[in-house]
Amino acid sequence: MKTWKSNLEETKQRYINWWNHKGIILNMWEHFQEGVQPHAEIMPPAPAKDLSQKWFDPQWRAEYLDWYVAHSSLKADILPVANTQLGPGSLAAILGGVFEGGEDTIWIHPNPDFTDEIVFNPEHPNWILHKELLKACKAKANGHYFVGMPDLMEGLDVLAALKGTDRVLLDTVMQPEILEQQMQQINDIYFKVFDELYDIIREGDEMAFCYFSSWAPGKMSKLQSDISTMISQDDYRRFVQPFIREQCQKIDYTLYHLDGVGAMHHLPALLEIEELNAIQWTPGVGEPQGGSPKWYDLYKKILAGGKSVMACWVTLDELKPLLDHIGADGVHLEMDFHNEKEVEQAMRIVEEYTGSSTAVNTNEHQQDADLATTGQERICIREEQHQQEDKLKPLYEAIVAGKLEPAVEITRQAIAEGIAPPMIINNYMIKAMGEVGQRFQDGKAFVPQLLMAGRAMKGALELLKPLLAGSASTTIGKIVIGTVKGDLHDIGKNLVASMLEGCGFEVINIGIDVTCDKFVEAVKENHADILCMSALLTTTMTYMKEVIQALEEAGIRNQVKVMIGGAPVSQGVADEIGADGYSDNANTAVAVAKELIGNKKIE
Repeated sequence: MKTWKSNLEETKQRYINWWNHKGIILNMWEHFQEGVQPHAEIMPPAPAKDLSQKWFDPQWRAEYLDWYVAHSSLKADILPVANTQLGPGSLAAILGGVFEGGEDTIWIHPNPDFTDEIVFNPEHPNWILHKELLKACKAKANGHYFVGMPDLMEGLDVLAALKGTDRVLLDTVMQPEILEQQMQQINDIYFKVFDELYDIIREGDEMAFCYFSSWAPGKMSKLQSDISTMISQDDYRRFVQPFIREQCQKIDYTLYHLDGVGAMHHLPALLEIEELNAIQWTPGVGEPQGGSPKWYDLYKKILAGGKSVMACWVTLDELKPLLDHIGADGVHLEMDFHNEKEVEQAMRIVEEYTGSSTAVNTNEHQQDADLATTGQERICIREEQHQQEDKLKPLYEAIVAGKLEPAVEITRQAIAEGIAPPMIINNYMIKAMGEVGQRFQDGKAFVPQLLMAGRAMKGALELLKPLLAGSASTTIGKIVIGTVKGDLHDIGKNLVASMLEGCGFEVINIGIDVTCDKFVEAVKENHADILCMSALLTTTMTYMKEVIQALEEAGIRNQVKVMIGGAPVSQGVADEIGADGYSDNANTAVAVAKELIGNKKIE
């Protein structure tokens, strides 16, 4: 392989050491071009005509990536890799998910025709696109750089992309056996797809992976289960761990992408997978990045468990303190470089640790580093001593336990006995949802339990709505909720909607990618008391201010309270854009909404 990278063989050897938990890698996930001497005189293609050509035209992308790699810095262990990504989790698109090209990424929408049948169609256009893209890039590379393996993803994340996250989470409770079967089906298809793509991109037995621009002397993959932040440790061991283990057994080199503080409680289950080579840590939006001292103990725990570590977006000033605390054996650093001068500075720092004993007492701070001791607690009903028997107490219990049919039947009996609907709602339904919300906040319940409780609550509430019709006290108030334009995330927004509805609000959920006009129209049509906006991306968060301005221009800003939420959102953001309230999770959203509406109660 006549690569453009002069020190590739040295980098390969460092990777081999790292996969075996030795040595250090100094790399960068995304390349930079500033001040770089080109490796070849390659002209860029004409600008893409549209987003479709930018992402889904194999020849155009091959020409662009050829230019991109030729003009990228390849110093230190930065690898020459063509990034052939077709969205995060493109296996879902191969199985029927719908592609949408955005400015900076590719979205994969759920398959509208998904029927719980997972079928691999070798003639599906999205599968053909994968192969055509890799073949075009491989031909253009001509041995000068690696063609990366796309980020296929696996397991629950793929299934969530096919049919929606809420449905997958409910399946952990409602049809766990079918869910297990689907996980095995996805794994079986994954191996078939992976092997065929590997045969296209490999250089001998070697390959590179797009995600983190990493390399291995054999088959390698980045594994993950981002949806696992919402499930218990028991569910993780049932629906995730066995299938990750099978991948680790069949693929030579594996790196697990541990994403977000909510996923940390699954670390023990990951360390139990003997064949797993390494764990990469992504703190998530709103947290300090990988070089922060906040994560030193996490890295020590991973290293003590016999796995190598990948720390991402480490800055130059964080590098030496990080290595001083965790050592340099089995450490892969994805640096936040901006120019080659910074790369050279980092190389000099790393040289201080090369060849010297950098062992660190990994048992140090073990008590503080035990990050995942909270096991799942079953949703069980709290029995209060000396409490009088109450014929509607089973309704409270049914909602807390997420049992739809008993909740509906008890409500039907209560109606027949003439019990006032407001009493049923206030004294039992809302209190039950409050209890589930508190358990969720305390880490004693997880998203599936929250969704099941909301489902039971809604089913029972449907029986009461006709009896409340025409009453001004039917609900606490009306709320319009949606995710702002450019953002397709809906998990957190849907949880907030469920909690608000379960606690007595009438909620009009207007979906994702919502424009200013649609927000304004929904507020007007429904005479909303509160407008809730969600954003998961920092790039879309700024649109919230535009919505508030649109409310002002429409002359209705004083008629509606505005509450915002989402991972990048904070109280400071709320104050800056003129929102009336801010919530950081589904449970606190209820309290904020009640405060905004003046604590009005259903009577």
